[in-house]
Amino acid sequence: MVETCGQHIKRRRTETQPLKLSRAERWNVVDEEDVFMDILSRVSVKSIWSLKTLSKHWHGSISTTYFCKLQLAHSRKNPSFIVCPTLETSMKLYSMDSRSFELSPLNTIDPSERSHGVSLYMISSFNGLICCVNVIFDEDVESKFFDLQIWICNPCTGETLLLPQGRPSFECEPCVGVAYSSDTSDYRIFRIFCTGKKIPEERESVEGYYVREGYAYECEMFSSSTGSWKNIGLVPCVPMDCGLRPYKTGHICVEGKVYWLVSLDEPGKILSVNLEGRFKVINLPEYEANQKGEDKITEGTHLINLKGSLALLVLHPGYMDIWLLKDNGETYSWVPVPLLKYHIRIKDDELVLTVTSLKNKIICVTETHWHIYNVDTGKWKKIRGPRTGFGYPAVFPFTESILPCKGGVKL
Repeated sequence: MVETCGQHIKRRRTETQPLKLSRAERWNVVDEEDVFMDILSRVSVKSIWSLKTLSKHWHGSISTTYFCKLQLAHSRKNPSFIVCPTLETSMKLYSMDSRSFELSPLNTIDPSERSHGVSLYMISSFNGLICCVNVIFDEDVESKFFDLQIWICNPCTGETLLLPQGRPSFECEPCVGVAYSSDTSDYRIFRIFCTGKKIPEERESVEGYYVREGYAYECEMFSSSTGSWKNIGLVPCVPMDCGLRPYKTGHICVEGKVYWLVSLDEPGKILSVNLEGRFKVINLPEYEANQKGEDKITEGTHLINLKGSLALLVLHPGYMDIWLLKDNGETYSWVPVPLLKYHIRIKDDELVLTVTSLKNKIICVTETHWHIYNVDTGKWKKIRGPRTGFGYPAVFPFTESILPCKGGVKL
């Protein structure tokens, strides 16, 4: 059973000062500290951070693991969005209210260790942290190996952490995905890369792994608990290219599993990997054979987290489909979500640049507007958003936290 704030503080006080305070005095201290920490955990991280310098007592209270957990628990009750409208050298981040959708500046992330003259791109948000990547600029233009710098950042505190470099990828940039679960601040980073090892043609169909143009692809996993990369072997397939997201980073994490789109060609495939590094290939839902091509899987297909389940959003001309994945570990199936007023209010000439979701809302971001669909009511809402200029906008659900970038705080 998890201790309450009062029980935790009482135990610590009685362990460290059992003879200095009477029982009544100890309970008074516990009550005051309980109220103090509970109130403090509800204010913004920016305010909390500024209060650390006021006294040793406040600094000590704010720096405890218990307070980090308490603050994040309150923050999760009121999630927002984190927005980076366009890809720039300095990554300008904004917070967006989940009800009013009003935008406010959050922070500018511009680490000095970043490879010279390149832009950061946000690829994931979890427990108040974000993961960003940038291509490594190599002055050796003859090099056939490519790599990305991978960063974990806390936008509220401004802390940044550059992960160690993994193995470079031969003739293509590595694919990156972030795995995490809701009950821990530890995380995993997956890098799928081309080894540059030529595989003999007679072995390609025997080995059962992915080979393109004669080269095999492998995956490395970074664990925040160890702070290092581990090669977890060959991969069965590779995430697909997407012109709207750089570096093949379009993925979603649901219940500790990472999912990438692999192919939209029938039957279409998804690649998944869990926190232990085990891969699985999932076919996309099947449509009736007599349906037109525009009524099947389209280029406007996105993976989203819908109320804690993996969902596939397929945008058609004038309407959309949503499929939920039912996966028991051994078998899986796709179940269509019955939609109220499923006709979309996005004009044919509007290009959907990115899609995100929060609770019962699905948000489609175009160059000039945000289109919000409420799954429960079937109602659409359209608001003017920050102009993206088709510059790779990134939008994710977000909760403020004071968690360290290195992870390690058990929740």
